[in-house]
Amino acid sequence: MKNIIPICRTILLSALLALSGAAHAADGKARLDAFFKGLKTMRAEFVQTLVDAEQRVKEESEGVLLLERPGRFRLDYSKPYSQLYVADGTRIWMYDKDLEQVTVRPQDEALGSTPAMLLSGSEPLERNFTLQELGDHEGFTWIDLKPKEKDASFAYIRLALDGEVIRAMEMVDSFGQMTRLFFHTVNRNPKVDAGAFRFTPPPGVDVVGE
Repeated sequence: MKNIIPICRTILLSALLALSGAAHAADGKARLDAFFKGLKTMRAEFVQTLVDAEQRVKEESEGVLLLERPGRFRLDYSKPYSQLYVADGTRIWMYDKDLEQVTVRPQDEALGSTPAMLLSGSEPLERNFTLQELGDHEGFTWIDLKPKEKDASFAYIRLALDGEVIRAMEMVDSFGQMTRLFFHTVNRNPKVDAGAFRFTPPPGVDVVGE
């Protein structure tokens, strides 16, 4: 994965839009609110899959997500490439260990209303997204989030709730390409070292953008 893939998705379900129903309408939103209520930190192990518009798997990667609300997170990819993304609240650092290159950009410019900011941000979801209940399917309760920003880099985000835990996310961009993110483990409010969200470029690497 050579581009920052703003956190998120899993299990593409072409029939999701047909599954919305009044019986689940309040339940899904209530579960989502319960997930974010009191959420300060989170640690999750994940598998991320990139799927093209023809539903062909282009790439699969694994890593660990660590976040501290508001606005700080760390994405540490271990497979197939060793890459690190650190958002410190002001800037986001993208470190490609194989290329020995670091790219740094202002965080609000790089992320906007992306899935990464959805999880680590503190603003109500309704401020940046239009929410639609999609009902239950394959053991999850699904919610569709469409960005209100006209120039967003993605068409929609879908969240899969397992009880009151976000278990999966999927995001489709304007080209029909989908990024799926499935959380194997989700640890709410673990003790987090503040140093996890600080990044200093290693000696000798090229730094672009600073």
